[in-house]
Amino acid sequence: MKNFYILLVSIFIINSNLFASSSPNEELKNADLFAGASDKASAKIFNESCVSCHSGGVPRAPHSTTFSAMSADYILETLDGVMSSQASHLSKDQKIKLAEFISGGSVSSNIQEPDFCKKEISNTKIKFDEKNSYNQWGYDKQNTRRAKSNINSKNAKNIEIKWVFAFPGATRSRSQPSVSGNVIYIGGQNSNLYALDRETGCVRWKSKTQGEIRSAPVIEKINNNYFIYAGDYEGNVYKYDALTGQNIWTKSLRYHPRVILTGSVRVYDKVIYVPLSSREWADGANPDYECCTFRGGVMALDAITGEELWTTYSIPVPAKHLGDYNESGKKILAPSGVPVWNSPTIDDERNLVYVGTGESYTSPAADTSDAILAIDKSKGGIVWSFQAQSGDAWNMGCFISPKSGCPKEDGPDWDFGASTILMKTSEGRNILFGGRKSGHVYALDPDQKGKLLWSRKIGRGGFAGGVHWGMTVDDDNIYAPIADKNYINKFPGPATPGIYSLNAINGDINWRFEPKDRCNGLSSCDRGISAALTSTNDIIVGAGMDGWLYILDSKTGNLLWEFDTNKDFSEFSNIKAYGGTIEGLGPVISGNNLYINSGYQYGGNMPGNVLISFEIN
Repeated sequence: MKNFYILLVSIFIINSNLFASSSPNEELKNADLFAGASDKASAKIFNESCVSCHSGGVPRAPHSTTFSAMSADYILETLDGVMSSQASHLSKDQKIKLAEFISGGSVSSNIQEPDFCKKEISNTKIKFDEKNSYNQWGYDKQNTRRAKSNINSKNAKNIEIKWVFAFPGATRSRSQPSVSGNVIYIGGQNSNLYALDRETGCVRWKSKTQGEIRSAPVIEKINNNYFIYAGDYEGNVYKYDALTGQNIWTKSLRYHPRVILTGSVRVYDKVIYVPLSSREWADGANPDYECCTFRGGVMALDAITGEELWTTYSIPVPAKHLGDYNESGKKILAPSGVPVWNSPTIDDERNLVYVGTGESYTSPAADTSDAILAIDKSKGGIVWSFQAQSGDAWNMGCFISPKSGCPKEDGPDWDFGASTILMKTSEGRNILFGGRKSGHVYALDPDQKGKLLWSRKIGRGGFAGGVHWGMTVDDDNIYAPIADKNYINKFPGPATPGIYSLNAINGDINWRFEPKDRCNGLSSCDRGISAALTSTNDIIVGAGMDGWLYILDSKTGNLLWEFDTNKDFSEFSNIKAYGGTIEGLGPVISGNNLYINSGYQYGGNMPGNVLISFEIN
């Protein structure tokens, strides 16, 4: 069984690199950045020296499915550090190429410097403007993703590219930018936090982080000073001086060795609310791993000092052995998992914080999986929960064998990935909305402990949604994206990808926008809408996994403007610049500008490395 599993993972790794490196543009197919597709020597080293341990052979060895989420620098440091004996037969150059092969990125020594600002710009002071900003993931504390701007249905057709920033040595661009005044803050794949000039896109400063920031940095004013807060993929939270980029403190949240920070931190009233997720979903495929012990949740930190104020776990009790073993005789521990990978929503009126949760990693599934949790904002603790579906226990072992660690329930993995939205209707009623990978939108009553008001299934559902990363609202309407990408034919029925407008009061469908299929059979391309939506004035902005960006009329769903980001943008940059899949993060709108990331080499999607700034002409 293990030999079959090693072969399967080996094929998966090589094929996912090949698919992720595909592009309609032949020049991009041969780009040096795509080492995973062309470096046969590193592929040979990986299969001969790495696969056996990183596909289930050694406890604590990270699963190979998580490598593309690590930086090349991190992997190289590991090869020179804790793995130095295993890598002792490799030359320095071989180790560098191997790190780039399995991460899909480039090590710092091979990365070209970005375009730094000239003196006439760098000598001008960074200025902030709270009225002309988009400073956290969901725009406001209710996570409405409804921005103030000058862009509307009348001038949307006049939007043009202003500048393009290319992330050096990157194959994905998945940190949502935060904007205020004359500056933009954004994280990069190769473990850097950037401050960009809003007018030109040049780099004012960059600061090194310990892991990739794949979420939205937060711009926050405290005691008349501006700071940047962000979490990374290695479980660290950072505080920076927004003017200089100086790191004020770094706090590791490694209460569990597999913890990661996928969702954006929320900073409010001098408190940082951190959503807690993990890599352990992949470890369940390892027959020699005692799966699983991680518990998701929310941790509250003092925004001034970084001191922990409270932690609320999504599973109140630690996992324990309940009698089951996997095929290698390792204990299966439960309950476990229930990660939180969305940005928390604040409810001052009820003194609550809302988050959505994911699946359990082992059986029996916890009764807080696939749920919306209401947590006491002051002291922590679950006040109430709404569970959309019971019995959703799943991990990577389910792709291999029921005996390899796959939970008995073998659930659909239909998390609440999108941030909840707290909305007040025109009649003054408060409604809490949740979107789920099953393709459902839920409306809950926060005054009745999350009582279900209505639910509407608008998508088939899948590993990337259904509703994946985020919805938006306006007036008495809620707008939801549907991906419905088909990975392994697990979910039957027709796909219904697109953008939907629903009546917020009763869930009736107002309209649906269905994107065209322009992938031409490319396996890494899909027309589904997985990235979060954003609204402003009378328009809705969304983007597809095929790289297309759309502006729609919010009343009718009519297409007002579209733009293909899956192409070469090198004319705008001093380094290679190209777009690809748009996934996860959503459009950011502020003033006369619209910003979108393009490129998402992860999970078989199309690579890219750009942040594009548009402006109404």
